[in-house]
Amino acid sequence: MKTTLRERLALDPRVAKVLISMFICILLYPFFGKYIVYPTYVFNAIYITAQLTKGATYKSSMERILGTLVGGATGVLFYFIVPDNHFLMIPIAATIAVLWGYLFVGKFTPVIAVITVMILVGKGEGQPVLYINNRIIDTLIGLAIGLLVYSLYPKKKTEMNRVFYDHAKACLTQMDTIRAKYQNEEVLHDDLVGAWKALQALKEERMKIVNDSSFVPKVGEAEPMLSLIHDLEQMMNNLEVLYHHPMSDNPGPELIAVIPYHEQAFDALDVKVRQEIGI
Repeated sequence: MKTTLRERLALDPRVAKVLISMFICILLYPFFGKYIVYPTYVFNAIYITAQLTKGATYKSSMERILGTLVGGATGVLFYFIVPDNHFLMIPIAATIAVLWGYLFVGKFTPVIAVITVMILVGKGEGQPVLYINNRIIDTLIGLAIGLLVYSLYPKKKTEMNRVFYDHAKACLTQMDTIRAKYQNEEVLHDDLVGAWKALQALKEERMKIVNDSSFVPKVGEAEPMLSLIHDLEQMMNNLEVLYHHPMSDNPGPELIAVIPYHEQAFDALDVKVRQEIGI
C-alpha cells in the first residue's frame, strides 16, 4: 500500500486543533493577560482535553474540571489539617487523591493527585484557596478556547472517515498477507488472530463515529462503513475455511467443491473492497 506525499505531510487533526487553540491564546493574551495568572494551565487544558471526536473532547474536559475541583479541595483540606508540616500529609493526601479519581471518574486521574501535591509543596505560596481559584479560571479559559476551536474546526466528518478507511486499508493488507502465506502453506494461526482483532477494532471505530453526532448525524450515513466491515468479515471467514480445510493429496468431493468456492469468493471481495476504499 503506497502512501502519497499529501498523506505524509497531512497534519493530525488533534494536533491541528491544539496548535490553532494555542495560537488564539497567544493572540488574546495581551488583552486578557490580567485575568490569566498561570498561562501554562491554559495551555495544559487545551492540550490534554483536545481529542479527535466531540464526545471524547467533552468527556476529557469534564474530567479536567472535576479533577481540578476535587484535587484542589483535597489539597486545601490537608493543607489546613497540619498547618506547619504540609510535607507530612503528602503521602496520605496523594493516596486519597488517587482514590478520588477511581471513585468519580472510574480511572486514575493524574490532575487530582498533581494539584493535591502541588498545594502541599507550597505552590500556592501560603494561599492555597487563591491558587485553586486562579487555576480553575485559567483551566476554564483554556477549555473554552479549545471547545470553540473544536466546534468551528472544518472537515469534522471527513477526518474521522479518513481514519476509518486508513484502518480498513490496514485490515485488508493483513488479509492479503494471510492469503499469500496460505498459498505458501505457512502457519496462519497468529496472523488470523491478529486480523480478527484488527477487524473488531474497526467495528468499534465505526460505532464511535455513529455515536458522535458531530461527524455522522444519521446512522444511515455510516452504512457504507457497515457494508465494508461486512465484506472484510466475509473475507476473514473465507480465510478461516481455507486454513482449517487445507487441500490434501487425495481431497474428497466436498473439498473439491468448497476450496475453490472460498478462494474465488475471497478474490472477488478483495477486488470489491479495494474499489470501495480507493486502493
